[in-house]
Amino acid sequence: MERLLYYGRGVRNKLYTAYLRPKFKSLQSVIPPGVDITNPQHISIGRNVRIAPYTWLYAITNDGERKNIFQPSIEIGDGCVIGRFCYITASNRLVLEERVFVMRSVLITDSSHGHEDLNVAIIDQPLISQGPVIIGTGSWIGTGARIMGRVRIGRNCVVGTNAVVNKDVPDYCVVAGVPARIVKRYDMDAQAWIRVDEPLGSCRADAP
Repeated sequence: MERLLYYGRGVRNKLYTAYLRPKFKSLQSVIPPGVDITNPQHISIGRNVRIAPYTWLYAITNDGERKNIFQPSIEIGDGCVIGRFCYITASNRLVLEERVFVMRSVLITDSSHGHEDLNVAIIDQPLISQGPVIIGTGSWIGTGARIMGRVRIGRNCVVGTNAVVNKDVPDYCVVAGVPARIVKRYDMDAQAWIRVDEPLGSCRADAP
């Protein structure tokens, strides 16, 4: 019975993906029902990507009554894994390079609401596009992490559970905390991970 149910879910997922594929800019993986997708025409998903249900991919084009003011791009590279209850949204550009692992309940966004006018509710103020956000090949994003604004995270980085990242992370670093700090860095000369305590932004991650 379990094997039959597993087979049935696989068929269902493939049929659902066939229905979705023409709507995407590019879709090369199977997407199960339960993944919330807004404006898939601005979203590209590579091969062998796994996205769990209850995650929302949102390419933002509108800001309230202002229609089609953003031209977003969300790009998810080959072999990425995205857990449940994640919120991944862009009004500019958001890229997960190959083999990025995103644990559950993670927020990744390149946008925020303005708050300059004290006489207007923040929800009614203009959306500010701050991107792009780039997460480098092989990185791991821990449960509940928040990655916000114009940020590049380098190759093979670890973002700790519940960390808040709003500045660049160099290649081969472990970051943790609120706001996040570098707590480990791979020393190429020593060929080992070393403990450090450094603020983010002390050196910029390489641009793509």
